[in-house]
Amino acid sequence: MSTAPLGPDPDVRRLIDDGHDISLVNGHLVVKRVPYVTTEKGVAYGFLAYPVTVSGDNIVHGSDHRIWFGGSTPCNEDAAPFTFASAEALAISPDLNANLMLSSKPGPEGYASEYEKVTAYVRMLAHPAMALDDTVTATPGAAWQQVEDNVPFRYRDTATTRAGLSVMAQVFWSQRIAIVGLGGTGAYILDQVAKTPVASILIIDGDVFDNHNAFRAPGAPTLEQLRARPPKVDYYYDLYGRMHTGIDTEQTYITDDNLNLLDDATFVFLAMDDATMKPAIAAHLIERHIAFIDIGMGIEEIDSRLSGLLRMVFAGPGADVEDALARIPKPAEERDDYGRNIQVADLNALNAVLAIGRWKRHLGFYADATSEDFATYSMFTNHIANESGTVDDDLEADEPDESGASEGPVDAA
Repeated sequence: MSTAPLGPDPDVRRLIDDGHDISLVNGHLVVKRVPYVTTEKGVAYGFLAYPVTVSGDNIVHGSDHRIWFGGSTPCNEDAAPFTFASAEALAISPDLNANLMLSSKPGPEGYASEYEKVTAYVRMLAHPAMALDDTVTATPGAAWQQVEDNVPFRYRDTATTRAGLSVMAQVFWSQRIAIVGLGGTGAYILDQVAKTPVASILIIDGDVFDNHNAFRAPGAPTLEQLRARPPKVDYYYDLYGRMHTGIDTEQTYITDDNLNLLDDATFVFLAMDDATMKPAIAAHLIERHIAFIDIGMGIEEIDSRLSGLLRMVFAGPGADVEDALARIPKPAEERDDYGRNIQVADLNALNAVLAIGRWKRHLGFYADATSEDFATYSMFTNHIANESGTVDDDLEADEPDESGASEGPVDAA
């Protein structure tokens, strides 16, 4: 599914009325068939492009005076290269790449409108070409085309286009994500995943959304929402379904009988605080070659201060599967009914960000020099430790206990 189409604003409409060939491609305004003079003093055609500023579903005037050009080096009528052109690539789509950035600011306030900006740059390039050949034109005929972006958002993702990351972000398109557990950390994972163009997001949790959830999750529910005690999956579907069109829900807990809910995923985040099913889920995913991350935290009060570890286990192609399984918490023989299950919203968010960063490095969106299978963040030392390979028995014994038993703090996600 693509985002809602954008209609041309009055400035763009004026460009079309003038006869310019205009397209909107991945959030970039593209002006095609712009004539210019080459270094050989010939006339060629290139294109201009820049990321547009969007408010809702309307193109609005932006403050950036720059524009990008696709073609060879543009010159004046004497074949001298323009000094306002510099080498800077802009990837608009897999099939459309600009190679030069043009910067000509008319004054401190920049251009007064999108129309003035585009026509000014067209004049700079086209007038020398027209001086050499009076048959060329920058207005070959009115056209307005909006190329489908095929991203699952209800409105335009201009953050990606403004940063020039439209092509890189296509690594997310084939991803089918499952998030198991929507407590504090799982909700922050959803908050981040929903801002990427993944194909689908399956959220799984059997619990309801109560006051304590509100104080360790992103966003702010109303009192009326809390009184209604909605299922967590419904609450988060309503919240993030406003942005992402690919969210599905399952109001249930994962058991041996419904592990197949995860079979269609390309990546799974395990963020539930009950460790009982984690080994079975991990084994199920590993058998099916589905990459996953398991996260958790062990926080305790020591001398009226909080301390502990945040934990992230990654298993996937290239990861040591046996090591990952050894790192995943085992359920306790007896549950400590008096365990405090300490969670704080900023630690939930940090735990989620550690997981999201590892996922994005796994996909190749971020550079990755560690490819770690296991990472911990120490609150006391403010240090992140990365490990790969086999589990050190001594390190394993020092990990926070996730069972809620009295010998260590409960792990919470």
